[in-house]
Amino acid sequence: MSMIVDRKSARVAGLVYLVMIVTTGLWYGIGQTFMGLDPAATVARLQSNRTVFELAILSGAIGFVDFLVLGLLLYRLFSSVGEGAARMMLAFMAVSVPLSLGSVARQMDALSLLDSGRTLTGLPIDQLIAVALQGYTNLFLVSSIFSGLWLIPFGWLVLRSRFLPRTVGVLLLSGSVFYVLAFVGTVMNPQYGSTRVAQVVGVVSGVPAILGELGACIWLLMARAPRRGMAIVS
Repeated sequence: MSMIVDRKSARVAGLVYLVMIVTTGLWYGIGQTFMGLDPAATVARLQSNRTVFELAILSGAIGFVDFLVLGLLLYRLFSSVGEGAARMMLAFMAVSVPLSLGSVARQMDALSLLDSGRTLTGLPIDQLIAVALQGYTNLFLVSSIFSGLWLIPFGWLVLRSRFLPRTVGVLLLSGSVFYVLAFVGTVMNPQYGSTRVAQVVGVVSGVPAILGELGACIWLLMARAPRRGMAIVS
């Protein structure tokens, strides 16, 4: 498949990809430290680590807007390889962004409830905050459907393009299963994350997903020399 690649555009896409990985990773990592606690302990942790939680919210907002920009840049890079697949990739990425930002908004709801200091609908504040944070988790799980689906056309485009190593494309395709099953498994079994199936899927599909995305990011940043069937514009 013939592909003309703008080296500068590829590097910009790689940089945007890297920012997305760092910011959304920070958002998810910090957010998870406030989960799995009883309501009173959750409130206590929010009060003592409010600045960290606010940093997570900002990181998430930046990261998910950045993800939309990444979609546009990748579409521009790979549309010559397969217009239909590139459009599908961009559509999946675009749909995931408002869902992910909705998850961030639920975290903001938790802070608003913490600041209000009043009971609403007859429930204590700590229970309402716990409900808000559960809403954050649920929205994030729904968005994971598209976090997996966009990797399918992206992986296919990588395989066809010859711009990135074919191994990266295979890893991306394999990793898509991890995200989709995170949603399906949790709906079917709320304790899915602690099951043996989840552990196996995490190794078989989750690890390839991480390696594939990191590989794509690094390769775009490097924008290596052209291969046969591909031209690179400086």
